Amino acid sequence: MRAEVEKLIKTVLDEADSISDLVVVMREQRDAMRDRDTETVNELMNETRDISFEVQKYETLRNDLARKLATKFSCEPRVSSLVSVMSEDEQEKFDEAAENLKQSVFALKSEIMILSGLIDQNEKYTSMLLSEWRRLNGDEITKSGSADFRG
Repeated sequence: MRAEVEKLIKTVLDEADSISDLVVVMREQRDAMRDRDTETVNELMNETRDISFEVQKYETLRNDLARKLATKFSCEPRVSSLVSVMSEDEQEKFDEAAENLKQSVFALKSEIMILSGLIDQNEKYTSMLLSEWRRLNGDEITKSGSADFRG
């Protein structure tokens, strides 16, 4: 296998692994939020940030390697074009790596959709509570410009 193709395949697999790690941490973070474990949530947010930077690093490297290969072989820096200039062995390994990346991205999108839904649900619930609180207190907040949350 050619070294540049092997490096691209390794980078794609590394990116997929990093995205999978990100999904795991996001799920752990969701569990910690449900358990109201603020300390763990904060730790996991830091870990999420670090892994996100790692994913971005691999994505940039993958794009650079794909462009270099495309330039070298006079093709587009897209999977279909790159595969067309690869040997059968390279194609097989590259296809596996690309599928692995695709599955990782799909899982991440799924987690993001769940998180977005939870945020929307929380926003609606908070709005309902605030509206009810205002109704019960005769809209004291808008009259005074501030709220008193003392017991």
